[in-house]
Amino acid sequence: MTQATRACPYCNDPMTNSRRKQCGKPDCKRAFNAERMRKWQREYQAEHGQWYTSHKHGEAQRAYHRQKREEQGHWRKLYPAAAAAYDARRRMRVEQASQGEPVVPAEVHARDGWTCRLCGGPIDPEVAWPDPMSASVDHIVPLALGGAHAMANVQSAHLSCNSRKRDKIIDQVKPIKLP
Repeated sequence: MTQATRACPYCNDPMTNSRRKQCGKPDCKRAFNAERMRKWQREYQAEHGQWYTSHKHGEAQRAYHRQKREEQGHWRKLYPAAAAAYDARRRMRVEQASQGEPVVPAEVHARDGWTCRLCGGPIDPEVAWPDPMSASVDHIVPLALGGAHAMANVQSAHLSCNSRKRDKIIDQVKPIKLP
């Protein structure tokens, strides 16, 4: 007895498990999860009249970062040579990165069709920072890992997607079909 198959809605490969929403390939999972998150955000906004943002932890985060800054100042006083070496390495990275061509965020977003290159979702130019769905410029190879600050090394991304990526390099980015 043969099982009925249907096509994966993201890559059109046949799926034998009728309960699955996608075939399970990493790109299909990523697209499915991004679509599900966009749907959830629309439902949340319709129900609450605003986008979901996590403000309930805001004061705790501010206190945490304030404490970390104080600890860092204490560390700098205890280990001035290590602090100076850290500062020198950071200055060198920034200087090397700034020797590249200027990166204009508006040009990056226009080039990428206002599409997030990490999740594939549309970026609304009207949404402003610090909204998680606001536009940001992501370094494909992060500056911390030796990437250049150049148009060839940047891409459009939602602020939340860019934050989630952190300083990682994504080997395979799903090609995005622009309309």
